[in-house]
Amino acid sequence: MHLFLPLLAAIAFAAGSLVYKRAFTEGAGIAHALVVNNVALGIAFLPLAWLDPKPIPWHLAHLPALTALTFVGGHLMNVVALKIGDVSVASPLLGAKVVFVALVARLAFGWPVTPIQMIAAGLTTAGVLAMGLADAHRGRRTGVTIALSLTCAAAFAVTDVLIQLWAADFGVFNFLSLLFASLALLSLLILPFLGRESLRAPRAAWNWIGIATALSALQAIIITGTIGYWRDAAGVNIVYGTRGLWSIALVWWAGRWFGNTERASVGPRVLAGRLVGAVLILAALILAVVGSKNTVAANPPPAYPPPIEGC
Repeated sequence: MHLFLPLLAAIAFAAGSLVYKRAFTEGAGIAHALVVNNVALGIAFLPLAWLDPKPIPWHLAHLPALTALTFVGGHLMNVVALKIGDVSVASPLLGAKVVFVALVARLAFGWPVTPIQMIAAGLTTAGVLAMGLADAHRGRRTGVTIALSLTCAAAFAVTDVLIQLWAADFGVFNFLSLLFASLALLSLLILPFLGRESLRAPRAAWNWIGIATALSALQAIIITGTIGYWRDAAGVNIVYGTRGLWSIALVWWAGRWFGNTERASVGPRVLAGRLVGAVLILAALILAVVGSKNTVAANPPPAYPPPIEGC
């Protein structure tokens, strides 16, 4: 049942991507999606430290700080990809993170990855590539968008593996609060390179920035909390990979509400590629549910905090 949580996060991420794209159209910039967003995340996660029964092991404070470095790098790549490219290209390609998670976990830490999870990861990656690369022939900086999205996926994969590796012994809530506090600090250190004037934006843009930031915080809390507590980074990210599918669906059915014009430029070949990708991702979801049962059984969650009722 814990895989229902990343499904909610995937929908929130897809909606947030559309909202950020609208914010960029209204005059927002990279600083708003990077600095404002991450400072808000730092504030939102800070109270979690008071909920953890473990004292903060300050002598290990460098662990969440190191994790924040990979997070801020991935987030920067994602923001730039969304700003210069289409949501229907950038978001689906981020699903490749599931393969990077499995590879990092296996090669760097020797963690077992079940054959079912590897098959599901392969299907998910094939699905997101089918959806994303279908737009490659249309240009519009698609090659740069693809490179940025894959780099982002790799950085976030390392982040998730480090959370799974360190958060339980550190204290899940403690780790997440210090992780996002470090993320906020690192983002503020980037601000001088962007310039203070980069925070200026029209009033209309701030409404969309606020909504996008709230959605970003929601999906971040869900994903990091689920990985830290249930310790199933591979299974969680396979389900989270459906954000590409949800992005396509929102662009198609609700894009006009966000001022998104991507649907008007979609042709039959692109639509066919996205349909193939959707089928592959749905097949991967079924395998993820089966494979994650074995992972959770081999890596049971810590005794704290108590399980959330209904999850």
